[in-house]
Amino acid sequence: MEHPRPTDEAVRQARRAAAPHLAEAPVSFLAEGWEFWAFRAGDRVLRFPKREGTSAWKLGGRTSGQSLRIERAITPRLAERVSAPIAVTEVCSEGGPGGLPYALHRFLPGEIVVYASRRPSQGFGRQFGRLLRELRAFTDEALRAGVPVFDGRRLREDRARHYEDVVRRAFPLIGREARGRVAAVYEAYLEDGASFDFEPVFVHTDLAVNTLIDARSGGLCGVIDFGDAAVSSPALDLWLPAFGFDVLGIEAQRPACLREAGVDGGALARMMPELRFLDVRYPLLGVLHGLDIGDDVYVREGIQELDALLSAGRLRRG
Repeated sequence: MEHPRPTDEAVRQARRAAAPHLAEAPVSFLAEGWEFWAFRAGDRVLRFPKREGTSAWKLGGRTSGQSLRIERAITPRLAERVSAPIAVTEVCSEGGPGGLPYALHRFLPGEIVVYASRRPSQGFGRQFGRLLRELRAFTDEALRAGVPVFDGRRLREDRARHYEDVVRRAFPLIGREARGRVAAVYEAYLEDGASFDFEPVFVHTDLAVNTLIDARSGGLCGVIDFGDAAVSSPALDLWLPAFGFDVLGIEAQRPACLREAGVDGGALARMMPELRFLDVRYPLLGVLHGLDIGDDVYVREGIQELDALLSAGRLRRG
């Protein structure tokens, strides 16, 4: 079920309940994401779910309400353990518009690294590698806070269900060559036992579109949206150095990033079947999300991104 954008009055009511000290702060619309409506109130951000139920990219069928509660449980502690600023959820309430949950956190300035107006700075790779190491070190606390665990068996089951969904709903919409290449990448990953033989660690799972850089310096200046965090494969946080650095034109920073993260070349090579899967999965999630919400724009953009991978030679077999 889809939920309309909250009215200004509903947002003001939530603001008054969550942060009485901001009662006089003006409310403005900030952004519409795949999962949440976001509004600005002073130096805080309020987020409201756009739909009930789960979404195509959610591990284990997690709902938006569950994601908000996970953020509330972990971000105050995590902020003390990582060097980069993170969006700390200060309030998570079940009493939002229509009885839906909502959350409040401090606004973090910056630009999403993969969409930024400038290239990341020379030191970004090391900063990102340090962040990866710090996130892994949070594993024990994440477990105590109840962050869901996706060990090899459970992750493989989740990925197999996703592949079935792709075959059933996305394959009829994409070209024959792309279908063949997607199938080869997915099946190579699902059949690779080494990809599911890992020590589960704390991972954000979506750092590419939730890592912020400073618009002036290009340095890493924040991380947002920890609601899909899990204790699972370390590869889930490595797409950016594995593929994204090339897209951003900073591939020369990859060795420094991996050294800082404590990931050697052999470990990265063993994770490549999963990383290639993640590379292909991103545009397919756009297709599935568009089908879920009935928005052809997401579907078209996902297909275009998949075709771009094919043209760039990144959608290759095995």
